[in-house]
Amino acid sequence: MMKRLLGICVLSLFSSFAFAQSYTLMTTETSRIAKGETSTESFFIEVVQEIFKRSNLGLRVKIEPWIRSQKKVASADPKEGLVISPLTRTDERENTYDWIVPITTYKLQFVTNDRTVDISNLEGLKKEPICAFRESPAEFKLKALGFTKIRTKVQEQKCFLGLKKHAEKVMLAHGKVSASKGFKLAGGNPKKLIYGRSFAEESLYLASTKGAVSKRDIEKLRTALDNIKKDGTYAMIRDKY
Repeated sequence: MMKRLLGICVLSLFSSFAFAQSYTLMTTETSRIAKGETSTESFFIEVVQEIFKRSNLGLRVKIEPWIRSQKKVASADPKEGLVISPLTRTDERENTYDWIVPITTYKLQFVTNDRTVDISNLEGLKKEPICAFRESPAEFKLKALGFTKIRTKVQEQKCFLGLKKHAEKVMLAHGKVSASKGFKLAGGNPKKLIYGRSFAEESLYLASTKGAVSKRDIEKLRTALDNIKKDGTYAMIRDKY
């Protein structure tokens, strides 16, 4: 009787592990320029790892080129358990993903380090080549505004490096904090950046393949994010970056 009971317990324990959902976070690769430095990508990885840990959910991190990561998550079988961050929630993407939790916010911002450019003149900027992260809200915004001289890069860091080398005059960056950090990682002095027009606030999310995260797990993750904000963990992680 005791052996049978023990066998049932072992089987139950094995089953709980076998059927427990494990997830994979798809995120962007950090530019080689930023190697050895803290990056904005690392901020999102650390926050997501913390909320999954507090939710008792398995998570592994897979770093791939950003465009490829987005396509993988959008087209994956829900059983693969793919999640992605940081992803801006936009009208174009709304029905492509499930939006799990908002991690932080930002405002798209025109940036230059060339004092000959009138960064405040939106119509004048349309005559200039503008650098932007490919297939990002920055590129989408420029197209919506009627910009035609858009120079997209597969890594946003290449825009910052272009500014540093004066190969690029203007870029549309994902916020002042990101611009300051990115330009510094490219070897530039953030104090030399000149900021132009900013746009409406956008939210960066942890998202997933449609149907990949159960409602129960979504609630766990949302509660965990609330908790790390309340106990100061979120601020501690943010201040590192």
